[in-house]
Amino acid sequence: MRRLILASAFALIGLMNDPARGEDPKPSDPTKAAVEPKPADGDAPLAEGFPAATKPGAVEVKRYPAYRSAVAKVEKATTSSGDLMFFSLFNHIQKNKIEMTAPVINTYLTPRMIETPGTKGEVTMEFVYHSPKEGKTGPDGATVEVKDHPKQDFVCLGVQGGMSDDEMRAGVGKLRAWLDEHKTEWVADGAPRRIGYHGPMTRVARRLWEVQIPVKAVK
Repeated sequence: MRRLILASAFALIGLMNDPARGEDPKPSDPTKAAVEPKPADGDAPLAEGFPAATKPGAVEVKRYPAYRSAVAKVEKATTSSGDLMFFSLFNHIQKNKIEMTAPVINTYLTPRMIETPGTKGEVTMEFVYHSPKEGKTGPDGATVEVKDHPKQDFVCLGVQGGMSDDEMRAGVGKLRAWLDEHKTEWVADGAPRRIGYHGPMTRVARRLWEVQIPVKAVK
């Protein structure tokens, strides 16, 4: 178990540090992928009940089940910040013998962070527990809190390759345009988030990401 935790954690460490770092100098066009992506569970298993990864370039609405996660938050972060959150979360799962899962989730609670490069704001990072029955909720020190999250629908854009600030901004723009086109069906219901399935042990060209916005059905 300890070996799996360590291997999975270091495989995923690039999700918040330098998402475009690796063998390929340029991010792949998600609609023109030259190579097959690595399976979403190729670096760590998916959390219980989590849906399959959205195909690169596709937009779809997916329902996520209720889940439990360890959450760290930084109030004055940039879109590329993450070291402190990552290691706080890694220490938490190591100490509590929690298996690493995919994906790692970053939620951008300050909307202008996406719209204006370099803007600082509130960001959370989550390590999802494999099962909502695992562990217990509550704070773990000053930087990590284990929380339960209700089931939620998300409109999701699949991305393959690198995930830069520009890719994130463009992805949110595409999802907002999609919501405008489907405004009789769905409406945004929260802050955008980025989820990553792979880390630097996987070639950049084969990595899978998603840009997501929580949504609710129009009654």
